[in-house]
Amino acid sequence: MTDIGIAAGTAAVILLVPKLWDAINDMLFGYLIDRTKFKNGQKFIPWVKIGVTAIGLTTIALFAIPESMNETIKIVWFLIAYILFDISYTILDAPAYAVTTVMTSDVQERTSIIAGGKLWAMVGGVVATLLVPLLRPRLGWALGCIVFVVVSVIMMIPMMFSVKERHSETSTAEENPGLKEILHYLRHNKYLIVTLVAMLLLGIASLEQKMAIYMGRICLGQENTATLVAAGAAVSVIIVSAVVPKLSRKWDKFYVLCAGLAFTVVMNLVAYFVGYDSLIVTIVMTMFKCAGLGFWSVVIYMLIADTVEYGTYKTGTRAAGISFSLQTFVAKLKNGLIGTVVLFSLSAVGFVEGENAVQPAGVADGVWALFCLLPAAGFAIALVVLLVFYKLRSDEVQVMSLYNNGEISREEAEGKLAEKYGRAGEK
Repeated sequence: MTDIGIAAGTAAVILLVPKLWDAINDMLFGYLIDRTKFKNGQKFIPWVKIGVTAIGLTTIALFAIPESMNETIKIVWFLIAYILFDISYTILDAPAYAVTTVMTSDVQERTSIIAGGKLWAMVGGVVATLLVPLLRPRLGWALGCIVFVVVSVIMMIPMMFSVKERHSETSTAEENPGLKEILHYLRHNKYLIVTLVAMLLLGIASLEQKMAIYMGRICLGQENTATLVAAGAAVSVIIVSAVVPKLSRKWDKFYVLCAGLAFTVVMNLVAYFVGYDSLIVTIVMTMFKCAGLGFWSVVIYMLIADTVEYGTYKTGTRAAGISFSLQTFVAKLKNGLIGTVVLFSLSAVGFVEGENAVQPAGVADGVWALFCLLPAAGFAIALVVLLVFYKLRSDEVQVMSLYNNGEISREEAEGKLAEKYGRAGEK
């Protein structure tokens, strides 16, 4: 927006407007997913196909605004394109994760599928981050965007045409619930709410990417060092994301997540006391302290899938669409809040605006404290929330999945679970 002549202050306001639509948009679409069954019997893959096309076109629309246009027309064009992009994002994102709940009833296999998807999503994000600064100056925004969209659509082809939905003919759940059933499902799915709260806390606390440019410029003395810090963090996240599925096969994924969060809290505290005098040490410490992002950003999606089985077992209603659309909403919300948290925190330590502004004494230490202590606090609070309120474990979810798909009887399920979660449909 600033490149095509829209003022930065105006751009900031424009970006906030569509966020007001998010809450309504995501909930409505989640409800629509759960209520819709296509003629081929599928619930999710047709939406993925629609979403891939829609997000490609709306992304191009965002970057195709002519610089020569009147500013008012640019703003209107951007707002319309951004709102349509936001809707397209939901149409693609929620079903793409919800489909994992009907690909297999094996919880461990589902865990591996989700972990693999998140791993390669992170790899794609890193590749895009590296390529945009290289290609954009040569191709421009519009043509560069088209190249990325074409490559992205090609990469989505295997999912659109190879993934199979396996809806059990012996399923015990209502798979086309009405509004009343969905509200009942949400009201009694306490673990979904706990997971979403933890996701929001962890997302806001993962502010290293937003803070990197300030930390590099103020603490390390050179803005370009932020690239090295960000690259170190990215490498750490990708390595951890690749390891998480292997760890989850040995130990319950909940314990893997908690161990990862605890490790991150400790490493943030260690990094704070070690300081930022050495660039090499700072990069290494950043790699260690960012490991938690790899843990939570993979495992949290596994937990959402588990809460779908819990909610289905508890209420007799399967509402994967609304569950994953709420996850999409929280993801958008935390992305918007990170920037706000960073800006308010910088203001609190005396930061002076301006690219070449001379910062007062103590600001560098304050920025380093924010870089280390805010993530430590956020991860610690999220860890406490999970330990106190989240009681689901993988072996229990597997039993629920088997019952929900009609592979074992209610009596067998209750015997295995020792009636821990009550009867289906129980209020």
